[in-house]
Amino acid sequence: MFSSFAANPHPYYISVTEIRFDSNQKTVSLSCKMFTDDLQNALDKLYKTRANLMKKSQEADSLISKYVKAKLEIVSGGQKADFHYLGYEIEEEATWCYFEAKLISNEKQVKIKSSILYDFIESQTNFVHCYYNNERKSYKLDNPNQSATFSF
Repeated sequence: MFSSFAANPHPYYISVTEIRFDSNQKTVSLSCKMFTDDLQNALDKLYKTRANLMKKSQEADSLISKYVKAKLEIVSGGQKADFHYLGYEIEEEATWCYFEAKLISNEKQVKIKSSILYDFIESQTNFVHCYYNNERKSYKLDNPNQSATFSF
């Protein structure tokens, strides 16, 4: 009975991505929240190295940045956002990863492509919340669906 729980400490596989467009500041902020053990397992398998996320290091920062940039794409006005990694923090069972980019367009249609954890978790669900100034729209992406378009 307990061995099943140990193999799967949480019965669901969910990540949350928040994208905030601020047309006044001309910035896009990106926050991704994943279960720490899921992210750790994905990084270990993909990059064949062990960077303990519980102990901050340049290696952990590098792997998280590389992973999220490879699995998440945001396009506005026909141009892909070039995100700068700001860091991460652990909050209970989850890891928050933070990025920022310059607003590349005042286009109010945003295309998102997210395959975070899809390679490793067949039942992964990624919730994407997109804010344009103060207006919020949300989309649920179930593996293998990777794309969402938001119009404001």
